[in-house]
Amino acid sequence: MIGPADDFLIHQTHEPVRFAATSDRRFYDRYFFTGHQCSPDLFFMIGVGAYPNLGVIDAFGSVALGSKQYTTRGSRELGTDRMDMSAIGPFHVEVIEGLKRLRIRCEEQPGQAVHFDLEWNASVPAFEEPPILQRVMGRVMEQATRLIQTGTWSGYIVCEGQRVDLDPDTSWGARDRSWGVRSIGLEREPKGIQQAKGAGKARTSLWIWSPMQFADQTIHFSIAEYANGKREIETVRRMAAFPADGSSAGEEEYLDGAEHDLRFDPATRELLEDSSISFLEPDGTRRHVRLTPLRRAYLRAGTGYGGPDTWRHGKYMGENWVDSVSYDLTDEQLTAQIGPTHVLCRMDMDDGRVGYGTFETQVYGAYPRYGFEA
Repeated sequence: MIGPADDFLIHQTHEPVRFAATSDRRFYDRYFFTGHQCSPDLFFMIGVGAYPNLGVIDAFGSVALGSKQYTTRGSRELGTDRMDMSAIGPFHVEVIEGLKRLRIRCEEQPGQAVHFDLEWNASVPAFEEPPILQRVMGRVMEQATRLIQTGTWSGYIVCEGQRVDLDPDTSWGARDRSWGVRSIGLEREPKGIQQAKGAGKARTSLWIWSPMQFADQTIHFSIAEYANGKREIETVRRMAAFPADGSSAGEEEYLDGAEHDLRFDPATRELLEDSSISFLEPDGTRRHVRLTPLRRAYLRAGTGYGGPDTWRHGKYMGENWVDSVSYDLTDEQLTAQIGPTHVLCRMDMDDGRVGYGTFETQVYGAYPRYGFEA
């Protein structure tokens, strides 16, 4: 099945680009963006994913504004052209300069809650995370590559008739770009030996993932920790911002000593004020960052990641589909169903730097250190 992408010198196997190297139906290729105005006013998420072995490409734009979160999403058949990221319902993605500039649009359509025209400009070079590989009972559950990057936004978002203009001086955000095999969002598979044996339940209890964006640098802070304090993931990396004169940025810097001192709501397990993280500078100085939550965007608010909505990433919705949903964020019973959250935080470093970014944290099951016994 030859397509236009085959005219680029990008082949990784003997097959046309349209075919993934694995037949695993969960194979995906995805963008995920967050954005804000360095204030509590607005927090948004945008996702675009292709599923070659399901024949689907889909997208969503979800905006937390006022007391609601609005999500518009679209889906269509993937077709033969893997380079075509247009007309995913109302969504279009254009790579202007790889790892530097992208344009993401969601066209206005009658009856749909969200539309926008945005340009992403990278602030730092992309971080490449360590390769992701997880097996359960010998079966590959996750095998993927992911990069992380912070940047700025320009353009506008319109949500239920309310327009918000984004200025790159104050409109910041982050993205991850990942591809491989992963189950998140997809419909459940038929019951098999893993479910019958209860395999995979010994998961880490605490998850932290945060690209902390400062004017001159970005720090990627990530921990996956068991209830006994042992860690599966511990990552602290720093990348200097692109110089204003257009010269090359510096090298990625690996740091040590990741620690956390967090506060959680005992009922919802949501992150609260007076939380902080810390790490060690190369000279041994412990650097502390105080976290002040400003706004929350709920990951399962009709975005395909699960929750009460029936749409899932990769689900076949016909040749061309678009839909919108909205959620009342003052309804605690509802928000309990659409979590976890990406928490937009102000980040005050003890050297005087002030940054902003999403602080994604989840506590699963028992974690006695923070008062959760089950």
